[in-house]
Amino acid sequence: MKSPAETRLTGKAVKIRRTRRSPRLGRRYFIFFLLVGPALLLRLLTSVYPILRTVYLSFFEVNLISHINQFVGLQNFTQLASDSTVRSILSFTLVFVVASTVLQLILGIAIANLLNARFMGRKIARTVNLIPWAIPIVVAALTFRWMLDDQYGLVADWTYRISGWRPQLLIFPATAQLSVILVNVWKNTPFMAIVLLAGLQSVPVELYEAAKIDGATPFQRFRYITIPVSTPIIITLALFFVIWQLASLDLIYGMTQGGPGVATMVIAYRIFQRGMLWYDWGMASALSMVLILIVAAVGVLGLYLFKRYEVTL
Repeated sequence: MKSPAETRLTGKAVKIRRTRRSPRLGRRYFIFFLLVGPALLLRLLTSVYPILRTVYLSFFEVNLISHINQFVGLQNFTQLASDSTVRSILSFTLVFVVASTVLQLILGIAIANLLNARFMGRKIARTVNLIPWAIPIVVAALTFRWMLDDQYGLVADWTYRISGWRPQLLIFPATAQLSVILVNVWKNTPFMAIVLLAGLQSVPVELYEAAKIDGATPFQRFRYITIPVSTPIIITLALFFVIWQLASLDLIYGMTQGGPGVATMVIAYRIFQRGMLWYDWGMASALSMVLILIVAAVGVLGLYLFKRYEVTL
């Protein structure tokens, strides 16, 4: 047992230590906020505030042309739910994103395996592979819009010279949707192939050589070595491209502007159209909330897959 005097001395020593540590601790917090504060403030201004402002405007009818600014509650969302055009846009958006991502993954894996092989001119082939990705997407969209034109486009002209038939690819909804998806795949597959190639180059060559000695066929080596090793990268790229393409509108804007009708319109371009062209900020904000919920659902799925397959970012 400590005497009362010893207890008082111990308490004074603890107080002295606390008073000595508190200025240092305060200085550390000050330096921390001084260094991190600007980045945190910038993040709040560029991310959190726009989202909160979008949530706020989604409950209002705001139109700069007719000078309307009134609270309508859930009216914007009920209009979206009953609008067949919005349902058509959402369905094509999902088709566009899923089909593009699946095709990009399949072609990306195939190209990455080809570029990973040893052959003469491999460095040149890797450089040429990146050319479509390096072209600005609006430039690519306008180029393909010209090439697929039914009157003076190269594709229509070549087809007419060979078969006597002039295709109208951007006139009919089905062919226009297919054209937009294929152009998107052509544009983004090289980037996916290069990232997958980087993952394949981390696989030890001895692993393939051992499987080859054991009598494994090329397909078996691809199935039991390449795919399992590439699964974390494939999941990461798939989720990244899904979220990226959900918010993509530049290809649609430059190639079809959502036509014919709304056959090739995606939700991001509809938000741009309602908000920036028609100045209907209330409905554009409500559509943005739908897009945010879709992205959030994809993010939750991504977190599950990251945990399920132990994806390391």
